[in-house]
Amino acid sequence: MNALPVPSGTRRLTVALVVGTLALTACSGVSQDKKPAGQKGLTVTEVTPKSSGPLDRVTWAVSAEPSSFDWIYNASFETGQIMANVCEGLMRLAPDMSVEPALAESFTNPTPTTWVYRVRSGVTFHDGTALTAEDVAFSLNRNLDTKAGSFWSGAYENVSSVKATGPLEVTVTLKQPDALFNSYMSSPAGIVGSKATVTAKGKAYGTPDGGVNCVGPFSLSKWDKGQSMTLKRDDNYFDPRHKAKSAEVVFRFVRDPAAMVNGLLSDSIDGSWFLPPSALKRLSSSGKGTVYYGKSTQGFNAIVMDSKGPLRDVRIRQALSMAIDRKGIIDAVINGAGEPQKAPAVPGSWGYAPEKYKSAWDALKVTERDLEAAKKLVTEAGAPTEPIVVATTSAEAEVPVIGAEIQSAAKKIGLDVQIKSIPADQYNGVYTDKKAREGIDLYLTGWGTDFADPLQMYQYFQTDHFYNFSGFSDPKYDDLIVRAGKTQDPAQRADLVTQAQQIVVDELAWIPLYAPYNTLFLNKRLTGTPASYMQLHYPWAAHLGASS
Repeated sequence: MNALPVPSGTRRLTVALVVGTLALTACSGVSQDKKPAGQKGLTVTEVTPKSSGPLDRVTWAVSAEPSSFDWIYNASFETGQIMANVCEGLMRLAPDMSVEPALAESFTNPTPTTWVYRVRSGVTFHDGTALTAEDVAFSLNRNLDTKAGSFWSGAYENVSSVKATGPLEVTVTLKQPDALFNSYMSSPAGIVGSKATVTAKGKAYGTPDGGVNCVGPFSLSKWDKGQSMTLKRDDNYFDPRHKAKSAEVVFRFVRDPAAMVNGLLSDSIDGSWFLPPSALKRLSSSGKGTVYYGKSTQGFNAIVMDSKGPLRDVRIRQALSMAIDRKGIIDAVINGAGEPQKAPAVPGSWGYAPEKYKSAWDALKVTERDLEAAKKLVTEAGAPTEPIVVATTSAEAEVPVIGAEIQSAAKKIGLDVQIKSIPADQYNGVYTDKKAREGIDLYLTGWGTDFADPLQMYQYFQTDHFYNFSGFSDPKYDDLIVRAGKTQDPAQRADLVTQAQQIVVDELAWIPLYAPYNTLFLNKRLTGTPASYMQLHYPWAAHLGASS
């Protein structure tokens, strides 16, 4: 599932992420949870065993080449997982999904509309020049520059100004309180680069010819167009906890999933994230390495695109949701590496007040399979005369399977579903082109949060939001989300968000399907990286080292 919601707050879901509130316990150096529903014997883990020593070189597979290595245009899994090791921000996402300081030594929120960041002293960019508050202010302000066209400008919607208020102090002033702003500083929205380098390179910055100049455990050493990117350990990196253990990491661009799997099995590739589901069992039993399953903030949904079409009656949407065999999809599509999903924001996004979110989650019923209840709803509403059109793409083997299950489920309750296969180069067009959405009733895609706060997800259902494709509108819902966005108290924010969540689930503007686990393969010669879904916002490759 490679749909790409590009701007801030969204991430392309490739195939294997996570759900679940996890009661983690230590076991042989690995933090583990009880075995979840799904693949027999599968265990969810937060980290992999610690490494025992350094490595000269690690070879890693990514499925595509970054289109740009400029952080304001970082919007894909491939770019994110590489850049996280080269360019750090004020904050970072930790393996337990919490947000922690990175280039910011500390931060304060002295007023509801003010964030003050203390920049670490003695930190240098890859070219050896010192990091200053001016670099930080310049970097953040790039997201406010409409001419630059940052993919992360949405994170700055409530920002009035960003100013260097001291040699190592940056003050962000907001138009109104924003409970998500500090968390956004752990995403590419908070990345800091050298002002001098970005200014000097201009449009060449972030290209194979222009390079980058950031702070991170690795620097970009070589970019072989169409082939690979090589990262080299920065021995002057400031944080000893994340100092790179491998001297060099080579990211190979391997577009063919079969070629990637063959590389892992032949030892020519040491590891990869987002493994092809069809290869999970083969990789697990190969003896070449280990498949890990980590927690995540991602989910896979059938998104309603046309509120005036055959899905205009909420009872039809509810009936279709109740007819879908989610466990069957999980077994057939991702080989059991996931769990059924009840709402757009999955348990992996519960970064605060988890007991409140769990209570609300457990009460959700409309996604539980009940064919008789679904048939009754169709009878009450009357089956639409026109077919329900579900968009799929043959470029991703899993998507047509999900479309076929939805079609089969619909038939069982008296609904007609037609499949519309869209070419791969057009499938992602729905995110930015209204015309591309015409004639589609349901669109299959992965979507999640950049950090563990469900509020980020539920903002998309506000009236007139860019990603509110169906035109869903509810004044009560809008009020709940606005109030939640201004609420710093976690328990109070969770109360507001769960009330909004109930409305979204009752209305089913998105039909949640499943929450896949974050999949990771490590060759038996290396270990050390966390397994949870933090690889886009955390220097995970720095922890890769020898397994023995």
